[in-house]
Amino acid sequence: MRRNLFLYLTLACFFGLIAIFIVDGYMGIYDTIYMTAGEREQKIEPDSWLQQEKFGARGIGVNWGEKVFFRYEVDNRQFSSYTADIEVSVWHSQEKVRDLLSQPISIAAFVKGQLEWEIDAAELLPSDISPERSYEFTVIIKRGEIERKIIVYIIPSAYPPKPVPAPPR
Repeated sequence: MRRNLFLYLTLACFFGLIAIFIVDGYMGIYDTIYMTAGEREQKIEPDSWLQQEKFGARGIGVNWGEKVFFRYEVDNRQFSSYTADIEVSVWHSQEKVRDLLSQPISIAAFVKGQLEWEIDAAELLPSDISPERSYEFTVIIKRGEIERKIIVYIIPSAYPPKPVPAPPR
């Protein structure tokens, strides 16, 4: 026993370090968002949210008159269930334009939960803006005390619709 004491201590330390990495790197609540505009899907993973604090909000471009589809996934990697209120709203120039979603989410241990919504860019544009002009707004997702921001860029139409003359009578 005494001869193998250092081997047992080394193994105990090794497994202790592995346990620390698993608990610190894997356990917790992680959120991912999937955004689809046209045929383009973008994914913002949990590690990207840390960069948002440093470099600003991530974004997605949508063509004039298209819709953006969102899927917000919350991954509960804890031994207990997780409950939070999710609020999603659209903002422009620090003013709220519209509330999109407000509902609680409850996720069992080691399970993923998700919410979906869509934004019709045409509905959010001011009536006096022309299709040749770009526009942007911010989607803010609040999960409890955590806030995520996504910029939605409306790309101007290269071929704006032309008014059709009325037929002669």
